[in-house]
Amino acid sequence: MSAAVPYVRVSTAEQVDNFSLATQERACREFCEREGLTVDRIFREEGESAKTANRTQLQAMLNYCATEAKRRGVTAVVIFRVDRLSRAVEHYAAIGAALASQGIRVRSVGEAFDDSPAGKLVENLMAAVAQFDNDARSARTIEGMKEALRRGRWVWKAPLGYVRADRDAPMSLVIDPDTAPLIRHGFEAVASRRLSKVEALAELTDLGLVARSGKRLSPQSFGEILTNALYSGRVVQAKWGIDVEGDFEPIVSEATFRAVQGVLQGRAPASASRARNNPDFPLRRVVRCGRCSSPLTGSWSTGRTRRYPYYRCPRKGCGGSNVRRDSLERLFVEQLDTVTPRPQMLDLLGAVVEDAWRERTSTAASARRSLSARLRELDRRRDRLVDAYVGGRGVDQRTFERQSKRLDADEAEVRNRLDLVAPEEHDLARAIHF
Repeated sequence: MSAAVPYVRVSTAEQVDNFSLATQERACREFCEREGLTVDRIFREEGESAKTANRTQLQAMLNYCATEAKRRGVTAVVIFRVDRLSRAVEHYAAIGAALASQGIRVRSVGEAFDDSPAGKLVENLMAAVAQFDNDARSARTIEGMKEALRRGRWVWKAPLGYVRADRDAPMSLVIDPDTAPLIRHGFEAVASRRLSKVEALAELTDLGLVARSGKRLSPQSFGEILTNALYSGRVVQAKWGIDVEGDFEPIVSEATFRAVQGVLQGRAPASASRARNNPDFPLRRVVRCGRCSSPLTGSWSTGRTRRYPYYRCPRKGCGGSNVRRDSLERLFVEQLDTVTPRPQMLDLLGAVVEDAWRERTSTAASARRSLSARLRELDRRRDRLVDAYVGGRGVDQRTFERQSKRLDADEAEVRNRLDLVAPEEHDLARAIHF
C-alpha cells in the first residue's frame, strides 16, 4: 500500500487554539483512508503564513520527502486545500515540481484534480485563485489600515512609551506611565541642547530606560524615537501621504519635537558638554590668548615616558600661547587674589542682588497672572465645547474628542509653564550674608 504525508497549516495562534489544525488533520486522515493511502507522518505548521515558502514544517516536509520518500513508499502529499500549501502561484509550482522529482503527487481534500491536462489546469487555477484571494484580502487590509491612519488611529505595535488601548477605547494608544516620562526627559534634554543625543541616551539608560526586550536601548533605536512624529501626537506615514493628528495623547509638544529635529539636522548646535567642559582643563574658553584673544583650548602632549597637559591657542598661524597647565592655573589663582573685592563693594553687590531679585519676582508674578488667566480661558472653552456637544449644536463625537485632547494638551503646557515660574523659597538676606 502506498503511503502519504499530510501537511496541515494555520496562519495565526488563534487558529491553533480553535481546533482548525485538528479539523484539517482529521479530514486528511479520512481522505487517505478513502484513497487507500497509509498515513506515514503528519507535518503541522502552527501560525505561519503561506505568503512565503520559507516555513519551518514545510521545509522539513520537503526534506523528509527528498530523503525518506522512496524508502518509506511515500507517493502523495495530502493537503486540506491548495491554499494550505501556498498562496503564491510561483511557490506552489516550485513545491509541486520539487515533489514531482521524487515521484510524489499533491492531493487535495477539498479540490479534485489529477495528472490529466484538465486536472493540471484545475490545480493551477486553484493555486491562482488562492493567490488572488490572498492579494485581495491584503489590498482590503491595506485600505483599512490607511483609513484608520487617516482617522488618527495607530494600527501597528505600540512604540516604546505607549501601550495599546482596549479595542473599544476611543484612542488607539495609551501613555505608559513607566517609560513615557523618561522619553519626554530625553526629548527635552536634546531640545534644550543640555545634552547631545549620545549623552541623553546614556543618562536615560542610567535612569532605567530599556527596550521592550529588556536590553539596552541602542543608539539607532533612540535616534528613531527622536525622529518619530508619533511622540508629538501625529500619525505620519509618508509613503501613503498621511500626516494627521493622532487620537492619542502626545508625550512631547510639537514645539519640543521640532526643536529636536532642528538639533539633529544641524540647524541648532547640539550640546557637547563632555567635549567643551573638560575637567582636565577647567580654564578652557575662560582664559584668552594674549596675542589674538582667542579662548584657549587644552590638550595632552605625549612625552617619552608620560603625558603632559598644556593650554594652547587654537587659532592657526597665531603662534601665541602654549603654556603648561600647572603654570597657567597658578597664575590664574594669583590673579584672583589681586581682585578680591573690598567689604564696601560686597555691600553694594548685596543691594544689586536684592534689586535683581525683586525684579525677577515681579516678572514671575506677572507671568503667573497671565498663565492663570490663560487657564481660566481654557476652562471656559472646555465648558462651551461640552455644552455644544451635549446640546447637539454641530459638534460630533470625533470633533469633541479631538478638541478635548487639544485643550488637555494646552492645559498641560500652561501648567508646566506655571511650575517653571513658581515662586522659589529662599532666605535672600541669609544668602547674601553668606
